[in-house]
Amino acid sequence: EPEAEMPVLDLLSIMAEPEAQRETAPDRPAAPQARPALGLVVNPLDVVLSARRMSATLMNTMLNYELTVSNNGREPIGPIIVGGDMIGAHASLPDRAQLELGGQSIMPLHRHAMIAPGESVTLTGELKLPLAAITPIRSGNAALFIPLARFRVEASRNGAPPLVVARTFVVGENQDRPGAALKPFRLDLGPRLYSQIGQRELALSA
Repeated sequence: EPEAEMPVLDLLSIMAEPEAQRETAPDRPAAPQARPALGLVVNPLDVVLSARRMSATLMNTMLNYELTVSNNGREPIGPIIVGGDMIGAHASLPDRAQLELGGQSIMPLHRHAMIAPGESVTLTGELKLPLAAITPIRSGNAALFIPLARFRVEASRNGAPPLVVARTFVVGENQDRPGAALKPFRLDLGPRLYSQIGQRELALSA
């Protein structure tokens, strides 16, 4: 069946890696660098997603993932609590509603006792989203699904407020061409298993 034409959405342009990142892309994104600004405190907690597999059945979609949580500070942190969910991106929804993970509705996914300074822990899990909860993006006869995996990580510290990091990643199918944009998943082709997938972190503008 011929490929459906991709819909025109701002989100899809973000699914392509910037040119500069393609040329010098490391195996894993580097930790955020401190910027020399008066009074700026850099959060030593870092979170990186690796999407491993996406499946679609007659009832659900499911993302299998690895989440790497790093402590780039000088003190141990913990316990660490990870919450998250997966939604389907759609042009009819406000950007902030899609990219922000609300406070009380966060589903707990992982707990970890402590991360030592300079160390990381990799957590594996899955995010499930029923097909009935997805508003497909229509493109011709195709029904497209753009998953947004949203995480909130909170780490306790001795004698200090907890560290909090929120991350949202768009997940898509990798294309054969190096540096090509991620492709949305098609829901109209029946149950499928996708193992060649990737992710891009999305930033919420002020």
